[in-house]
Amino acid sequence: MKKIIISTVGTSLLTNIASKEERTKIYTNSNCSENECDKEIVELVEKLEKISFQKLKTSDSLEIKKRLSAELNGILGFYQSNPKDAEDIHYLISTDTMQGIKCANILTNYLSELGYNAQIFTPKSLNTKTKYNFDEGVKELISWCDSTLPGYKDSGYQVVFNLTGSFKSLQGYMNTIAMFYADKIIYIFESTNSELIEIPKLPIKIDTDIFTKFIDKLLLISAGLNPLVNSVTELPELMFDVIDKQVTFSVWGELVWQGIKKELLGNNLVELPSLKYSDKFKKLFTEASQIDKIKLQESLAKASKLLIENKGDLSFLKKDGGLLYENYQNKFEGGVVIGHFRINQGDRVSCTFKNNELNLRKFGRHDFVNDNP
Repeated sequence: MKKIIISTVGTSLLTNIASKEERTKIYTNSNCSENECDKEIVELVEKLEKISFQKLKTSDSLEIKKRLSAELNGILGFYQSNPKDAEDIHYLISTDTMQGIKCANILTNYLSELGYNAQIFTPKSLNTKTKYNFDEGVKELISWCDSTLPGYKDSGYQVVFNLTGSFKSLQGYMNTIAMFYADKIIYIFESTNSELIEIPKLPIKIDTDIFTKFIDKLLLISAGLNPLVNSVTELPELMFDVIDKQVTFSVWGELVWQGIKKELLGNNLVELPSLKYSDKFKKLFTEASQIDKIKLQESLAKASKLLIENKGDLSFLKKDGGLLYENYQNKFEGGVVIGHFRINQGDRVSCTFKNNELNLRKFGRHDFVNDNP
């Protein structure tokens, strides 16, 4: 069976070949980006990177390679009991640090030389400089999992989370994230004699009933609106981080949202502030696929959020690089110019703007909307 293997990446490829003094320098500067590190540290990491890659390339011993890299210990251990498929794909999840990216590059290059399709994903700000940085990085990782992995599952891939590498705080989160997205979770202790452990995947299902009547608030928060904390008191406190009495999704809130949004957005059209839906628009919504309904409503939430934050100023939809609102030439309804904005590159929403509200007319493929908006 073809597999997509998600491996979190630590720094064992550097620390396992470094001297005691060098390891101290590596640990002390673990959160630095390449631009932030002193020249001495950059040169040290680049030296260890070259040595490590050469050791992987030139060694004939599987055990030496497994000792050198915690990530490879898991990957190679997995393949000892699971056959390789020509269509297997590897994603290396690196921290947003110089060391993490360098180690992910070593692994990508090595796996590519073995004939594997290997790619890197680096969530922005995924480091432990601050709790805020770390949380934002994990949220981006959850979003990436949700937008990437279900498509592979639908194409017949088995999703495997290899959690042997990376730092412990991320592993804790990844264990929970894997319960939502993985078919298998594997781990192996950093010893060549250790056996591969498969962590049991719990049958987690989120009860969406408690969120249904708050779907408008949750959708707007997902679009970046930060409502006051007293407006979400009926929802689980764990879902939110509070900054200056305003809320945003916490890491767990992001995970819950990604878990429920398909069901909640893929069925019913959500009423949002500053938006009105025509009967034609509602009919098109009922005929759309679930994925098109979700993409549409995420764009509608973005438009609503911008109008709320800017007191109905349409110019902010025009400035937004995703929506790119603009008016049609010489197309009017009741004396009001008809405009449109983007859902994505190929899909559009047509509308009029009156009394600080968008009156939504049609949505669908570019030509379908533009030919008769």
